[in-house]
Amino acid sequence: MEVRAITVFASAATLAEPDRLAELGRTAATLRGHIENAGIKVQSLRLATPPAPGWISEPAALPQAAVALEASAKQAGFKHLAVGTIGPGPDQAAWLAAVPTALAGTQWLFCSAELLGADSAAFGACAQTVLANSRLGNDGFANLRFAAAFGMPPAGPFFPAAYTAEGADDGFALAIEAADLAVAAAAEAPNLDHFVAGLAEMLTGRLQPLTALANRHAGRAVFHGIDCALAPYPSPERSLGTAIESLTATPFGGPGTLAAVAALRRAVTAASFPKTGFNAPMLIVLEDAVLAARSGETGFGWAELLACAAAGSCGPDVVPLPGDLPVARLVAALRDVAALAESIGRPLEMRVLPLPNRVTDDATDFSFDYFAPGRVMAL
Repeated sequence: MEVRAITVFASAATLAEPDRLAELGRTAATLRGHIENAGIKVQSLRLATPPAPGWISEPAALPQAAVALEASAKQAGFKHLAVGTIGPGPDQAAWLAAVPTALAGTQWLFCSAELLGADSAAFGACAQTVLANSRLGNDGFANLRFAAAFGMPPAGPFFPAAYTAEGADDGFALAIEAADLAVAAAAEAPNLDHFVAGLAEMLTGRLQPLTALANRHAGRAVFHGIDCALAPYPSPERSLGTAIESLTATPFGGPGTLAAVAALRRAVTAASFPKTGFNAPMLIVLEDAVLAARSGETGFGWAELLACAAAGSCGPDVVPLPGDLPVARLVAALRDVAALAESIGRPLEMRVLPLPNRVTDDATDFSFDYFAPGRVMAL
């Protein structure tokens, strides 16, 4: 298990005060040191803001504000920055239209669009933003930094969907990468009930001491809790696909897959620790060695990812798609995930990577440590 991120949620007032932002950076760095002294690796320090429309004057100002804030965040010790979730409203489409320019001018800026309650123009604008992002380079990588969110509450630490509640005080939360614990629990479990109990016990044993550390070294920030989305890393021993296939004895997407996904979520729910964010398995296609390998096989496609979202996952994430994807088809996919989130009553996200000049079944070849080799999937 590792901490994927210590995500700090800054208030609008703190964003305007370099000294206060620097103090938050020191608090996060101190906490990182204590966690690593306890033997747990911390991968990154991240900063999230309130929704951009609340502290930036107009959509046209987003790119310049993003560049300035990224520089300030880096100076304070944060590598990744999320400028909040752009929510429904009469100018949501205009804000989304400014996102590609903001991403183009920054290195590790993230953003998301909240689409529950959004109008048709916003769904179209979100799809257009995804396609515009895909053309920022020749590899489609920019969409790693943009996602659609559906009912995401504030203070969830996983990017791109992280944001500070308007009017909230400064706080932080921990994002957990723990697919390796799921693999270990699956290897020892004779059935799903034993798996749920065993994984819940493992998570409680690891996350309660981490909670104590976070509370002890919170400084003046509010500790919101932990998001144990069981995030993977692109190696088989740290893959949710490995855990699921161990439980089902069949390739991902076959019989038993949905029951295994639901069991993963039940285990996280049963574990005792303060929760914030998704706390459901993240099936991140290109960040999971097994899922990436299965992406070119029959029996694993968009329909299976949607079914897994209904059963317990966070939604389709980092899915490589053809570069010539029609806008209307992408809008339809966004509407499907919105309908699903409304039906099941819990937050979902959708992050897709249309790849320029690639078609279905083409190989992916990113030079990024967190991506495994996969194939372009059909939508």
